[in-house]
Amino acid sequence: MNIRELCLFFLGLAWTAQAIAQQGCPYPSSVKYIEDAFQAGSARSLWKSPKMKTQDFIDRFVGAIFVPSDGQERKSGYLEKCIYLTNRGRPVTLRYGMEEEVLNMSLVDTTYWQPAIDLFGLNIYVCDDRQPDNCSFTVDESRR
Repeated sequence: MNIRELCLFFLGLAWTAQAIAQQGCPYPSSVKYIEDAFQAGSARSLWKSPKMKTQDFIDRFVGAIFVPSDGQERKSGYLEKCIYLTNRGRPVTLRYGMEEEVLNMSLVDTTYWQPAIDLFGLNIYVCDDRQPDNCSFTVDESRR
């Protein structure tokens, strides 16, 4: 393998690693009610709701909220929650990662994330597109 091929190999490897870290909210069909909570994903990238007593199923995706670490900076912060409605109109929020773990995330540059101010006057970003993939973000894998 020559230097050029080696460079292309590592460039492709880096691109693949970045693509794996980019994520969006789970699709409603992938969210299941397991052990008194709604869940989606795997042990490595688990999405989970608080415990709930319901036998509903997730009907549709509503949107997501991102909290930046500093002002309106898109490069650092965390995805607060993905929001869904059940078939009976009950709201369900899913959070990414384990409860005791706060991961550094950044927003993917899309027009779907819009700056907003929450009820407490804090800067947030809101994605209210009905396609979960459009509410994309990137997990900083180096901080895991």
